[in-house]
Amino acid sequence: METDRHVKSTGGDASKCQEGAEIRSDNTGGEQPGSKPERAEELFAIDSQCLAKLAQGSSVLIASLLAIPDAVALIPGATSPLGWLLRLIGVWISAAVLWFVGFLGILQAVRLLVRGVSVGPEGVKLWRLAKPIAWDKLEAVAIEPQVVFSRLFSLETTARKLTIYSKFMSDKKIFKKILVPQPVPSFFFRPETFESMVRAIIARKFDLDPVSINGVFAFPQTRPPLKTTYKALRYQQILVTILIAVGLVGLLGRKAAVNYVYNSGNHALQTNNLLEAERLYRSATEIDPFFYAPFNNLANVEFRRGEFTQALKHWERALRLKPDFVEPMISISYLHLQKGEYAKAKELINSALLLAPLNSHALVNRADYFLRMGNLKAAMGDASNVISREAKEKRPIYTAQCILAEGLIRSGKPKEGLKKLDAFARNFNELEFNRTLWLLAKSDALLQLGDLKSARNTALEAQRRAGDSRDVLIQLARISIARKNAGEARYYVERLMKFGTDDPWSSLLQARVLLLAGERKPAQRQVERAMQLAHNDALLFAEAGWLFHEMKDEQRAKEAARKSLELEPLTDSALKLLESVQSSAR
Repeated sequence: METDRHVKSTGGDASKCQEGAEIRSDNTGGEQPGSKPERAEELFAIDSQCLAKLAQGSSVLIASLLAIPDAVALIPGATSPLGWLLRLIGVWISAAVLWFVGFLGILQAVRLLVRGVSVGPEGVKLWRLAKPIAWDKLEAVAIEPQVVFSRLFSLETTARKLTIYSKFMSDKKIFKKILVPQPVPSFFFRPETFESMVRAIIARKFDLDPVSINGVFAFPQTRPPLKTTYKALRYQQILVTILIAVGLVGLLGRKAAVNYVYNSGNHALQTNNLLEAERLYRSATEIDPFFYAPFNNLANVEFRRGEFTQALKHWERALRLKPDFVEPMISISYLHLQKGEYAKAKELINSALLLAPLNSHALVNRADYFLRMGNLKAAMGDASNVISREAKEKRPIYTAQCILAEGLIRSGKPKEGLKKLDAFARNFNELEFNRTLWLLAKSDALLQLGDLKSARNTALEAQRRAGDSRDVLIQLARISIARKNAGEARYYVERLMKFGTDDPWSSLLQARVLLLAGERKPAQRQVERAMQLAHNDALLFAEAGWLFHEMKDEQRAKEAARKSLELEPLTDSALKLLESVQSSAR
């Protein structure tokens, strides 16, 4: 049998690993009269240590590529070249470790599935469940060095690629002009295993034991389709290389640009330059409309500027792009709390805490929710939990202090609450301090203490800072009712109704105004309407019960209190109402 050596390679040995070849005899064969003895099937197994070396070498290249856009993106936030370099090294190490662990896991799974290459009487089987390439279909074998690949992936010695060329299954003329290439890389195997595998294939097909396995082994009649296949593969390699290069430049360049613009926006936001931050975040969303982080921070800017509708739109967009994104969940839940949409707020808060159980902002929002529901013990518990932590960001701690003080005020300890508010407000960071919330809590304490003038002035200061927010208008209406000023209270209730005619608190406050004016029946209808709109607002049911109690309707007062306790069993106002109703019945 004559062989034609078309190509000779000067490449070195494959990557060196430590263990010997694994040989398995599945068929003992046997000698028959007038024929050569049939050789047993041999299994050349993929080696796990070689896979580890490949994962290690590839992690260097992948981490370096991924670090390119980060090197650009980290520039805006860098305080010095050394700081930039240290952060870049941290990013590179993280990327290298993650790639190594992930890629090695995939390779080991592939090893278990593929097992290795089997060479037997029926042909060459490239993996466990593959159909063997029959010997009569196998036309050529090529072993070529992979110099560039070996250098890129930091392999110790030059890897080689075994390519088995076989005929198409179809007998059509067009398929006779080209062969099917089946590549088998050497870096999956120990050097001696790969060498033995190639020699076994050459020996079975060509009945040769060559000095060197590097080159192309084929019969002379295979030369024309082999040349055509080589030419097609060369064009394919050029095309794939161009596509990969363009893809990498486009992907990494785009990522570098969007991250640089986004981090520049973060730097502008930290310096409170809202206009520049908004411009940069909008640019980032235009460069990459599927990058969720700029939408979240753009919404933060819009929220600071009082553009709540736009902020909600962009927070929802960020959440659609990343459904497990905790920050917009917390922000949207805060908006729902402000609007009195407590069921929606509770769902988002629970989702955020499921993903991030220790998130201070989510815990503060839950404390706010409990406070609005009248569950003072749970609200103060969450607030105390946040305060007890040492966090770099002080805003949730300041908010928790206000909620804790408000809990004391509503539990009948307004002096303690006021003292706590004054104590922690002496030292605070103005940028991170929600002074409007503090003013409303202080106004509530003064209202409970009967200092109506100071309570009103404090609430008006909150109004000057935050405008006609729902909470501010509710507080001003409550103070006006306490001052027996029905006209002023009606004015605030009418402004409150602009947030929505179906707001239960506007109906409840309107009932108090009507009762103040002596219009009992219209007041009763407004209380009933408030209860119909209340949904899951335990505190509102408690307040409605107190109105029924004032109107001497003890049965309905008791029903409202029980409804409140069904929703939140620890609603302090409802518990006190039941005690008052029972005392009146004696």
